Amino acid sequence: TCQLSIELHEGAALASYAVGNVEDAVEYADAIIGSENVDFEQSLVAHNMLLRSLECQGHYDDTIARGLAVLRRLNFDIPTAPSPPLIMQTMLETGSIASHYRNVNNSSLPQVIHPKQTNILKIIDSVAVACYLSTSSYLPLMACVTLIYSLEQGIFHCEESASAFAIFGYFKVFLEGDLAEGKRWGDLTIAILENSGGHSVARARIYLYGCLYFWYIPIQETGRRLYETYTLSMRCGDVDSAMMALCIEWRCQFYGGHKLSVVRSNYVGYMKLMTKYSKELSIQAVLRKINLDELIGVFDDDNFLSLDGTVYDVAQILAHAKSAKNIQLIESVYRTHFLSAFWMGDFVMALESVKLIAALPSSKMPKIDSFYYTFYRGILSYRLFREGNGDHLLTEGDEILRTVQTWRQKCEHVENKLLLLQAEWYASQCNRNLAQEKYEASIRSARDHGFVHEQGLAYECMGKYFSSIIEIPEAQHCFRRAHDCYMQWGALGKAEQIQRDDLLDQANVNSYQITTKHERDWDGVL
Repeated sequence: TCQLSIELHEGAALASYAVGNVEDAVEYADAIIGSENVDFEQSLVAHNMLLRSLECQGHYDDTIARGLAVLRRLNFDIPTAPSPPLIMQTMLETGSIASHYRNVNNSSLPQVIHPKQTNILKIIDSVAVACYLSTSSYLPLMACVTLIYSLEQGIFHCEESASAFAIFGYFKVFLEGDLAEGKRWGDLTIAILENSGGHSVARARIYLYGCLYFWYIPIQETGRRLYETYTLSMRCGDVDSAMMALCIEWRCQFYGGHKLSVVRSNYVGYMKLMTKYSKELSIQAVLRKINLDELIGVFDDDNFLSLDGTVYDVAQILAHAKSAKNIQLIESVYRTHFLSAFWMGDFVMALESVKLIAALPSSKMPKIDSFYYTFYRGILSYRLFREGNGDHLLTEGDEILRTVQTWRQKCEHVENKLLLLQAEWYASQCNRNLAQEKYEASIRSARDHGFVHEQGLAYECMGKYFSSIIEIPEAQHCFRRAHDCYMQWGALGKAEQIQRDDLLDQANVNSYQITTKHERDWDGVL
C-alpha cells in the first residue's frame, strides 16, 4: 500500500510538472519526502521532481542547497565552500582518473543501470542546471562528482552520465583555455548519446551544443541540433528542457544571421507556451525580442503582456533581478542594453554596458552570447580608441584580437570575425591599405559563410574608417552596401539608422559621386 501511494504521488508530481503546474508538483513531492513511512532511497524520485520544480520556478539557490544536502546524505564528498584552487585541483584529479577510461563503447560494461543510480544521476543533473543558471561555483564540481561516480560504478557510458562529459569539456575550455581537450570531451559526449538510443538526453544535448560544441561547428548547425533537442524533449514530455533548448536555438538564429522577421515570429509564436512553463526563460525571451524589434524597426508595446502583468518594463526586470540576486538575469538586461547600443551605433553607451557586464561573475563563463559579445567588444574598443577615448581601449582591443586568433585555430567559422578585427587593428595603426585588404577579406568570408548581417557590419566598419580619413566617396559606397545587407537581413531599423547617421543627403552624395568605373572595380573585388 505504501509503495502504491508513493507511485501515485510520483505520478501526480510528474503529471503536474509536465503541464506546467510546478506548485502542485512541489506539493506532491514534499508529501513523499516528508512521509514517515517512506525511507530515504524511496524518496529519490520525489527529491529530483522537487529540484526540477524549484529550478523551473527560478529558485536556484534553494535548488542547489537542497540538492547538495541530498547528495551528502548519499555520501558524496562535496565541499561547503568551493574555492578556485580547490576547483582546479578537483578538475585535474578527475581528468587524471578519467584518462584511464577512454572507450565509452565497451560492450562488456552493463547496458542497463540500477534505478537508484539513475535517480542519483538525475539529482546531480538537476543541481547542475541550477548551478549553470545561477553561475554557481559548484557547477564544475557537479561535473567532477558525476564523472567520478559514473567511473566508479562502471556506468560512465550510459546516457545519464553524458551531461557530465559535456560540462567537464566546457570547463576545460573555460578554466584552462584548452579548446582541443574541450572538443575531445564533446566527442565523448556525442559517442555516449549516439550509443544510448534513449530519451533522457535533452539536458546533455543542451550542455553539449549550447555550452561547448558551438566552438567547433557553425552557428547554424548548432541551432539545428538544439531545435532537434527541442523536438525530442517535447516528444518525451520534458517541456522544461524543450523551452531551454528553444531559447538557445533562437539566439543561434539571431547570431547566425537568419531573417529577423522569421526569428521574431518564432518568439511571438512560442511566448505563451514558454511563459506557462518558465517565467525566467520567458523574461529572457522578452529581452531578446526587444533587441529584435529595435533592429527590425518595430516598437511593440505588448512585449510585457506575455509576462502576465508581473513586470512592465526593462527597469522593473533589472530591479527584480537585483533584489533576487539573479546574476544571470542582471547580465541579460545589461547585454540587452549593450546589443541595442552597439547595433544602433552608440558605442559610448555600449561601453558603459561593457563596464557593468564586466563586474558580474557570470560574464566570465563562456557561452554563445559571450562568444559574439567578445567579437563586438573588439570592434567597439578599436573604434573608440581611434575616436580618442583612451589608449587603454587599444590594449583591450589587442587582447580580444589575440583571443579570437586562438579561437581560430580550432573554430573555422570565426574566420570573418578575425579578419574584421585585424582590419580594425590595421586601421588603428593608420595602415590604410592593409586595413582595406582585411575589411574586404572579412566581407568575402562573411558572404561565403552566409552571415549577411556580419557582411553588413564589415561594410559599415570600413565605411566608418574611410569617413574618419576623409575618403567620402569610398565611405558612401560602403554605407550603401551595408544598408543593402541590413535590409536583406530584415533589419529595417538598423538600415534606417545607417541612412540617417552615415549616408549623406542626395545633394551631397551627388557632389561626391563615385565614378561608374570605381563602382565596377569595387564590385569586382567584393
